[in-house]
Amino acid sequence: MIEDDIHDQLVKAYLEYFKANEIWERKKSVRTYFKVQQNIRKVRDIADARNKEIREIQKAKKEAK
Repeated sequence: MIEDDIHDQLVKAYLEYFKANEIWERKKSVRTYFKVQQNIRKVRDIADARNKEIREIQKAKKEAK
């Protein structure tokens, strides 16, 4: 099985957050609150990793010139 790159992981994490948020907006229960919070943290962590990846690519590009 092919492993997803960071961008694909970020998209999937956002879609999971989106679904959890839709449920939160309807129910507003403690369980759905924690699920949304969990998904937000996951999106943030993956976004940080993607940001580092992009910085490294840009840094390598600058050094190659």
